[in-house]
Amino acid sequence: MMSSLFGVYWSGDPQNRTGRTTVMEFDHNKRADTPLEDSPLGKLLNNLHIATAFCTDSQLSEPWAVDMPAIPHCLMFHLILNGDAEFHFDRASCELHANDFILFPRGEGHRLNGKSDTPAVPLTSLPIQCVSERFETLKYGGGGTSTRLLCGALFFTHPLAQKLLSSLPTALVIRESHRPTHRLVKQISELIRTETQHVGLGTEAVLSRLAEILIIAVLREHLNSLEAGALGWLSVLSDDRIAKALQLIHNAPDQHWRLESLAKEVGMSRTSFAQQFKQLVGNTPMDYLTEWRMSLAYSKLQFTEDTLLSIALDLGYQSESAFSRAFKKVIGKSPGEVRKGEPLSVS
Repeated sequence: MMSSLFGVYWSGDPQNRTGRTTVMEFDHNKRADTPLEDSPLGKLLNNLHIATAFCTDSQLSEPWAVDMPAIPHCLMFHLILNGDAEFHFDRASCELHANDFILFPRGEGHRLNGKSDTPAVPLTSLPIQCVSERFETLKYGGGGTSTRLLCGALFFTHPLAQKLLSSLPTALVIRESHRPTHRLVKQISELIRTETQHVGLGTEAVLSRLAEILIIAVLREHLNSLEAGALGWLSVLSDDRIAKALQLIHNAPDQHWRLESLAKEVGMSRTSFAQQFKQLVGNTPMDYLTEWRMSLAYSKLQFTEDTLLSIALDLGYQSESAFSRAFKKVIGKSPGEVRKGEPLSVS
């Protein structure tokens, strides 16, 4: 038997041995045009483009203690490669051991230290060595028992990221016992470290993809651990009808959706649909549609050279001016300002 891109070829007939060759082909054009199905959360994550990412290989020896400052619009993580570390945040604390992982989705400040009692030193005062634009090393402490961590920071500029990350707790912990999620997290973290140490062609794209996978893995573990009533904003994913409405909006943002048409598509009355959507998602269906369109537009302005008119038409607007007004109202900046790379101010 031999395989090819277009089918599986059998040399000879195993039943009557006639010597004929049977070709089993498939329609590759049809398969190429078949989109991958994804959940509403998957659609959201697919558009949370990471602006940049960097990592620090930290080797710390007792006694040691570090104060990490809050970094707005940043997702921070620490992977314990060996040794132990205590983390303190929001009047809470937890002890992590080798191969444990902690994620701070909103980049809130925290303290980490070894087992010895010693004053914490601000991160900015530590002897950090820059290896490349995306990788640093740190050796610090009193020379006692050592702990080694891979610490990372991922920066988001996409406005939709803030809504998703704001629904998460201050810190998410993945322990070595959480398999198979932990195994995936560790492998991705190691790949991130390798990529930052050997910066080359395509490093930006590789880091972004790895970081996105890392986020999905940790979020999935977090969501699987929650009771249905504790999902908060993400509880929308457990409501089939509202999730379907989100999927309709995500898959066809250019459609001229109305409250009535969306309610009809999901089998609900106009009033019930509007109330349920607002309760779960946090804003009205039409406001969410506009925000989703502007989030897509934001990505297009940053990562493509499409004209404003082309973007407007792709998202269901009949004119560039109508699109620009809606964009500035939602994003707070004009399309031109975003395209020029001016920073986004997110409260």
